[in-house]
Amino acid sequence: MNLFDISMAAQPQAAALADILRQGVGRWVVAMVERAIRREESAVSVHGLANSPLLAQLLQRRRVELVHALSRALVARLDVERDEVSSSPGPVMSGSKLTLISESQIDAEIETARIVQLVESEAELPLLELAALSSRLQGCDRIDIATVPLGPLVCANALREAVHEVEADIAHRQALLRGLGTAMASQMREVYTELSQWLEQQGVEPMGYQVGAVDVVASVSSAARGSPMATVRTSGAEAPTPPADSMRELVAWAHRTQMVSEDASAALPELTLRVQPESLPGSAGPQLPRAAAEGLMQRLFEELRQQSSRSPSMARALQRLEQLAQRFAADVPQIWSDPEHVWWQLLDRLLAATALHDDLGTDDQRVLGHSLEELLQRLLASPKLDAQACLRAADKVQQLAAQLLERSASPGAEDVAALQRQADRGELELAFRNQIVQQLRSTPTSGLMRRFLLEPWTEVLVARALRHGATHEAVAEAALVVDDLIRATAQPGQKVSRAQRAVLLRQVEEGLADAELPRPRVDAELVELADLLRNPPTHPADLTEAWVEESVETLPVPALLDLHAGLPTVPLGGDLADGEPVQTPAQWVEALQPGALCRLFLQGIWMSARLKWVGPGQRLFLFQSRHGGRSHTLTQRMLCRLREAGLATTIEDNLLRAQAMESLVRHTVI
Repeated sequence: MNLFDISMAAQPQAAALADILRQGVGRWVVAMVERAIRREESAVSVHGLANSPLLAQLLQRRRVELVHALSRALVARLDVERDEVSSSPGPVMSGSKLTLISESQIDAEIETARIVQLVESEAELPLLELAALSSRLQGCDRIDIATVPLGPLVCANALREAVHEVEADIAHRQALLRGLGTAMASQMREVYTELSQWLEQQGVEPMGYQVGAVDVVASVSSAARGSPMATVRTSGAEAPTPPADSMRELVAWAHRTQMVSEDASAALPELTLRVQPESLPGSAGPQLPRAAAEGLMQRLFEELRQQSSRSPSMARALQRLEQLAQRFAADVPQIWSDPEHVWWQLLDRLLAATALHDDLGTDDQRVLGHSLEELLQRLLASPKLDAQACLRAADKVQQLAAQLLERSASPGAEDVAALQRQADRGELELAFRNQIVQQLRSTPTSGLMRRFLLEPWTEVLVARALRHGATHEAVAEAALVVDDLIRATAQPGQKVSRAQRAVLLRQVEEGLADAELPRPRVDAELVELADLLRNPPTHPADLTEAWVEESVETLPVPALLDLHAGLPTVPLGGDLADGEPVQTPAQWVEALQPGALCRLFLQGIWMSARLKWVGPGQRLFLFQSRHGGRSHTLTQRMLCRLREAGLATTIEDNLLRAQAMESLVRHTVI
């Protein structure tokens, strides 16, 4: 297949590349679907896999619809891809709607991440080569995976959208996504290779790679493999270089250039400022003279001011903090060779607390501002400072900011109750489905009966448990109906007696009425069940369901859809020091406090979101993102699932300083 046999005329290279992609999408989508069908058919003939012919049949039946739907989705993304990459999130908007993230959405996020991993893993080298070329083509100052046309995340979201458009059955969607995801990975390797070859033929020179620290959330899977991909920036989940690395480069640059501060020394009075006990240098790097240390500190705060130019509260705090910073630099110049010096910890915590100021109401801003000003005055007025006392004071300010934020963001009682009811329903539904799946594995039944038990009858169990309590007699009676239905249809082709049918149908009708299902659906379910009891079909399941295996797992991980099976998780570095026990997802969630800044993979993208409120018993978590001013409410279990899949992590307090130091390195050292 050749995507590039189109006359270029005199079009600019970037525009021509986009045109080529639009005209070539249909051809490689056809090739991708054919590849998926061949793969499944080969799995039968070579490996004897029983499920593959059924998936191949499904792909054959849906091939035309899939090609059209996926082609449309990809072309649509080509039209908006540049805007999505280049646009920055807008300001947080007031009055955002409070909604609970659904279980199916979490499943979709995990499945999207799995497809991205497949594409990145299979097409890693061609993707890196294309990123170097497309970054040069778009005039970037460094290699950026986001410049790649039809990158892994764009393709994964398009595939998910197309499959959802074509197939309504959840189990069929899962199978299609798995089969097509693998084929897409192989196809994109070829597409990226041909795109790179075309750009090289047009005279585009690749950008050079720079060796840098691994960005653990730069992509969904690169850090898990420890690959070169992990050192390339992606705008989707970009994290700055660790401050310690930037500091080493800045110190080396200061020594090379013999930089001196023009006026920093003259601006400060002579004093003795010590932190007790004194910090020892944490690295073996060269020590800076006083003038160089002051000059670097001055430049650092210039970068911080530029980053925070839209926040008046941050500007005021930086003005006060710079006075203290210059005194540290003048009296303890070795702090630039000690990334663990208490000054950096103090600065990070105060900046993190100040960052919450603009998210508060007027009265709460006044309270937090007074607390920050009081602490800064005490620090500036003290000739000697106790290290632990400084950090404890900064912690108190952070705690105050978190409390004020949680109070201002706390939903109303009615909203909390509604969210809690949704969460309770989800937990009960999961628990009952787990129990039924366990029972079905030991006592097989037909696919039709399995659908009835896992869908409408699970709704009956949930409705009765919510109304009466999970241990109520009404719930136990509904559970016994499960046993009776399985036993009644245990012998395929053997009719259930009229008397037993009447009893079972009466119990089912009462249960469906308790679940408050629409009357037309109740009637349809009763008709289907009556036919099923008159002539129990053979089992295991029919062809359309035989390859669907419901999984059952221990709570709190959902079992029915099991979309994260075999998903390599992403190491989430920076949360624990080396040598400490690995933090479980539940422990990570338990440690979250209001005010924490997190990176979450939601709605098919990485987003920064502030945790603004934690519900009673840590069952609900309300995040506010800067993507359209949306609020995202997750249950504890959903947040654990995202964390387990490598799709949720905490942004450290040193983010602002890390960004400023990285920018300073880029503008001075490079």
